[in-house]
Amino acid sequence: MMSPMKKLDKPVRMVFEVLERTIDKHGQMLLVPEIEVDVYLTSLPDAASVVIELYHAHGTMEQFHSEIKTDLDAERLPSGKFPTHELILHFAVLAYNLLRIVGQESLKREDTPLKNTV
Repeated sequence: MMSPMKKLDKPVRMVFEVLERTIDKHGQMLLVPEIEVDVYLTSLPDAASVVIELYHAHGTMEQFHSEIKTDLDAERLPSGKFPTHELILHFAVLAYNLLRIVGQESLKREDTPLKNTV
């Protein structure tokens, strides 16, 4: 038995990104072009180009989220209360940003063993 369709509170729109490739990654020209289509369902009111860029940046955000969870041992939060979680996450983000600043500044020192200039 099919379930009845639910009404949405907000409208959802589809944003398409269509890529046509005529050359493969090795530089070989293709006789028949490859077409790749990405579809994004979103409620964002922004232009399609902005929505696509935000979705492409999603992986970068996931990487930062993963680093905070693993490097700062914030994978399992110690409390069952949301205000406590919020406070712990604020401290975790502060510590994460401070560690990144220290790391970036340490690369500028003269005694840092680097192959390339920073």
